[in-house]
Amino acid sequence: MSIEEVSRTVKDIKALVENLQCRVEALEKAVKASNISLRVEVPKVVLEKKPLEIRISEDELLGRIILLMKEGFFNDWKTASDVANELIRRCWHPKDLKHIRPSLEQLVVLGVLERSKVKRRKGGGFKWVYRKSGNLSLTE
Repeated sequence: MSIEEVSRTVKDIKALVENLQCRVEALEKAVKASNISLRVEVPKVVLEKKPLEIRISEDELLGRIILLMKEGFFNDWKTASDVANELIRRCWHPKDLKHIRPSLEQLVVLGVLERSKVKRRKGGGFKWVYRKSGNLSLTE
């Protein structure tokens, strides 16, 4: 490296040091004047919900219960026995009526129906009742 190059490098370094000294002095003045503010940005997370399409045949028990709901049967609270009696009246019931309650529970999990526990009128204990959920759209 030649003397001229060394001299140029020293001048560049000297200019950088002077620039840094000015910046440090400006920061010191700001600290003394308490003009420093700290700004923290937090990322915003947006969860995008996409509709889930579930196809259920009206030949299945779930489909038949959904047909009852679309006709307004579940506008008021209904017990599993009420549902079974309506399915029997329409000759839509399965061979084994023990599948009605699990089907109702499955529709609660899917958000089609909502469930509540109420006290029995006669005797003690509670019973589950079901009605149409307000946060679902059904299409054919």
